[in-house]
Amino acid sequence: PKDPVQASHFVSEGRTLYCLELVKYISPDDDTEAMDQKTDRLLAKLDYIPYTLFQSEASYVEFLDRVHLSEIKLREKGMWDVPHPWLNLLVPRSSIYVFAREVFGNILPDNRNGPILMYPVNQSRWNANTSMITPGEDVFYLVAFLSSAVSCSTGRNGLQNMLDQNKRILDFCGRVNLGVKQYLPHCSTQEEWKTHFGTKWELFARRKLRYDPLAILAPGQRIFRKANTMSR
Repeated sequence: PKDPVQASHFVSEGRTLYCLELVKYISPDDDTEAMDQKTDRLLAKLDYIPYTLFQSEASYVEFLDRVHLSEIKLREKGMWDVPHPWLNLLVPRSSIYVFAREVFGNILPDNRNGPILMYPVNQSRWNANTSMITPGEDVFYLVAFLSSAVSCSTGRNGLQNMLDQNKRILDFCGRVNLGVKQYLPHCSTQEEWKTHFGTKWELFARRKLRYDPLAILAPGQRIFRKANTMSR
């Protein structure tokens, strides 16, 4: 932390806090003091708690490989090869406040099972010709719940509890009709898949009929039934 003394006395008082990760690219020849001043000017535009600021310097390779470094530490503690009931949602900008208020305020008021990442995304950056389904707004948020469960636990850090929390989040999104789309959803019926694809279902079905008319590919997802006989 930039201010270790103040940071050690920080109390959240039950509030939901968001951590914003910023990256400033520098080269070994850059003047350190000048870079610090540029960073301070960037941070001055933000409304944040100054003594919660953490800073670190790493090489470009170390930055790209930062997840692997975390993996090494978790493997040493025997905490890597455990169930990871991850949930990735795409939330429309118009719904993000209602989503955050319920999920972070009621369903997950005290999350300690893994990081929760949030990324704003521009719709224009996505290729509309793929089968990836996104919310129907120009801007949406990728919200990733990256939980890690303790295999033998039946408490809050257990797998079943995390799966139940994921279901509560999905049920809330569907009940309030927030327009949320799940990345890599698990649907058990074709009707559920039709709901997921929405207005793009017909286009998706036509493409399937054209390029895989016998429904040979990806049978495990249960989207289409495999043809019983091959027509000549």
